Amino acid sequence: MRRIDLRKLNPSPDWRTRAQNKQSDIDNQVIEAKTASGIWSELKPLLKELSADKCWYCESREDRSDNSVDHFRPKSLYPWFALDYENFRFACTFCNSIRNNPETGESGGKGNHFPLLSGSRASDRAQRNTEDYLLIDPCEASDVGLLDFTEDGLPRAKYPNQTNRNRRAVDSIRYYHLNHPDLVEARRLLALDIREWVESAEAIYNSNDQGDPRTEKAFKGYVSSIAKAISADAPFSVFAKKMVKGYQDRDWIEVLLECA
Repeated sequence: MRRIDLRKLNPSPDWRTRAQNKQSDIDNQVIEAKTASGIWSELKPLLKELSADKCWYCESREDRSDNSVDHFRPKSLYPWFALDYENFRFACTFCNSIRNNPETGESGGKGNHFPLLSGSRASDRAQRNTEDYLLIDPCEASDVGLLDFTEDGLPRAKYPNQTNRNRRAVDSIRYYHLNHPDLVEARRLLALDIREWVESAEAIYNSNDQGDPRTEKAFKGYVSSIAKAISADAPFSVFAKKMVKGYQDRDWIEVLLECA
């Protein structure tokens, strides 16, 4: 999961006016929040752009999927927050929709879930700032670092010995379906690609300084592939960067990470 800067989302004045009017109708119980989908759907292109078309939760890119605008705080539980763009997240079907994991039989996907660690639900924007929610928020810099991965592509908690941080990571993995086998396999294959690029580049690293243009071109090609994999717009880029860090005892990898 990579942090998304919502400050970069700037809906037009016209959209804001229409959203405020619809929100007033929701607050006054003239309409139900779910009937205003046309309003938040308009922002989907802008939300996609913030993450280079990647899901904000798992960093996958599903070119053949419509994906969706997820309400981080579900509109069924927080109708007063239904049309506030700060509540919108761009989500793939793996993370947003309830599905079964074919390997475990357990259901995953965020759906309308929004469990709390403690306390009661916020009833307005002021209370929202102190609400003790459980799910990791991709828009919070302190949240995204709670996740970690194994070399096999499996997600895990970054801090297993810290009770609340561990619980937030473990439950977010389940609710966002980050351990769906399709996602795990995609990460695993990416890790194998990275290992091949690193080993191939390392094999010619010393001879690359001997002035052979073919060797230099080959080395640059491998390094370029690694750089693309860890760039912010690449699928699973946070996972990729973690894998590359495993090779940072090589001088050229360390330099690459410093410049990435």
